[in-house]
Amino acid sequence: MGTHRKTFTMALLNIKREKQFQDFTDFIMEKLNIAGDGEITDDMRKSAYRAFRTRTGKEDFATLPTIRKWFGIGGTAVPDREQVYQICMAMGLSMEDCQEYLVYGIHEPAFQVNDYREVILVYGLENKKNYQECQEMIRDFEERLSHVMTFEQTCGTQTLMGEFQGRKNLPWEEFREWMMENAASFKGYSKTTLDYFRKYKKLILQYAKKDAQEELERLLSETDYAVWCQRRLLNPQHYQKNVRKYVNAQSKGKKRNLSDGLKASITELCSLAYTEKESNARLLSEVFQTEGEGAEEAPEFQSVNSMTEKHLSDLLNVPLHKERFFRTRQAELTLSNLADEDKCPEWIIQLQREYGRRPQELRTAGEAKRWLTQYRRENKRRCLQIQREDILPLIMYVAQHRYLDMIGQDMSAYKQKDALEMFKVLADSTLAACNMGRLNQNYELDAVLCACYQQEEMFGYAELLELSN
Repeated sequence: MGTHRKTFTMALLNIKREKQFQDFTDFIMEKLNIAGDGEITDDMRKSAYRAFRTRTGKEDFATLPTIRKWFGIGGTAVPDREQVYQICMAMGLSMEDCQEYLVYGIHEPAFQVNDYREVILVYGLENKKNYQECQEMIRDFEERLSHVMTFEQTCGTQTLMGEFQGRKNLPWEEFREWMMENAASFKGYSKTTLDYFRKYKKLILQYAKKDAQEELERLLSETDYAVWCQRRLLNPQHYQKNVRKYVNAQSKGKKRNLSDGLKASITELCSLAYTEKESNARLLSEVFQTEGEGAEEAPEFQSVNSMTEKHLSDLLNVPLHKERFFRTRQAELTLSNLADEDKCPEWIIQLQREYGRRPQELRTAGEAKRWLTQYRRENKRRCLQIQREDILPLIMYVAQHRYLDMIGQDMSAYKQKDALEMFKVLADSTLAACNMGRLNQNYELDAVLCACYQQEEMFGYAELLELSN
């Protein structure tokens, strides 16, 4: 292990040993005015748990062991987004309080005004409704929608938020009318965040192509490729085609100047350097793929995780999954008014043919209900929101490559302060636009990412993964 890498490992170990990161337990105990300046004791945790149960009317948002874990009793756990809304309603909190729970408590995006469920939940908070009343209003709204409605794939969040703020205290019937007028805007995800995520993917793949082109040129410079092209009067503008011809020529005849390994490397780099495909696998390889097993002494960080191709695909295809979630919900509502033996509506039969993995001939409402239950369970897991931990590794990759471009790829000119500042500025501007909490070294992931910028060298997310898992 090199000296700089050892220094990086020691920095991570120091973070693991010495840094106390803010988690949901700290957040909610502070909100309950129980957290002290020193170490949180078991008695303080139990006191906070009892106070919480009293303030929420002992409502069961989850199992009691899980709720205890929110306070660090018997383990750790974090409520999900829906549970945060339930908690805030039970405690009679405001929309602003709820925003804090979402952003600083569970480190998720703030109120999503483009999701009709959240719009109604926040309307409930503003008008002192309970969770059950909100569920009834959600169903009331859903039943008035058409299953053939199409959503607007535009970024109108600020306009929608402004209109919501002006109408949030209207009677339900009037507020519902406004929602019906804007139904196509409630697509269920932030297009702004998705656009940023796609933008970073595109930038990363552009850097990957550039790196592949430079490495390809370096390898070819060590061969007789240039002379070979000159002798054949090949057009230099047809670079990719010429390289392939050269490699093929090296596979034939008696005179072969390339080893099999070098030919394979040149072929792969040529493909990577000039592909038009925006490959998910290539993005994962660039940002998340590790090469070693890591050091035995390296710490584990709960927030430092790799990304699977399925997870990445679900994030990028959230418009499709959200649309399917909406249409199958409409089917579910339609079927709830039918007896099991009734004939299945034709549009639901067509829905199964389009969405189902295996085409089924749904004859009755009962058959359709069984298919829908299974499909919606799986589809719900695919309706993801892009989180800070999804986008921050991508931001760091781009920030580091921009910094390298700025110093002309000369690491002897590297300055830790300048490189780190470039990352912080890019991260904060992106996170703010995505309605997420800005970079904060009281959060584990943020502190560890900043530690990638060491005094003499900066390390990528893949190297961080290698050392921390």
